[in-house]
Amino acid sequence: MKIYLALVPTIIFLSACSVKEPSGATNTQAAPGVQVTQPKVEASQSSAPETMAGAPVEFIYEGLTPDKENVSYKIKVNTDKPIEEVHLALKESDAGGRVVEQTTVVWQNIVRSTRQPIERGKTYEAQTVLDPAATKADCSLKEVVFEDGTRWNTR
Repeated sequence: MKIYLALVPTIIFLSACSVKEPSGATNTQAAPGVQVTQPKVEASQSSAPETMAGAPVEFIYEGLTPDKENVSYKIKVNTDKPIEEVHLALKESDAGGRVVEQTTVVWQNIVRSTRQPIERGKTYEAQTVLDPAATKADCSLKEVVFEDGTRWNTR
């Protein structure tokens, strides 16, 4: 039983590390939450900020980056309650509209492989790498997990 308890986190860690990172990418699903300065995104790929009354964070989806290899987004923290991580729903499609990837992105504010606190009032910019076959992507706020184990979700 002890072996299984040690194996589960190891398998999760290794599977997260196996995501391919294109050259020049600053943030991937394997290392979500890197706070970076973002390049400008195309206006045609941007959408309005996702706002919800009473939401602990404001999620702003900025669309695809100019190189079409990443999605860019911002997360603004609106709560004093300590946040562990933010979950995003990411749906990637090819030019024909076929879904090539549908996943949950976990953002944790990891900068240079070191986890940083998620602070109220700050806006964090991040990118997540896309599947090479994807030409379109939709990303939205799914849930917020707090340090005390409680969750807030959009439903």
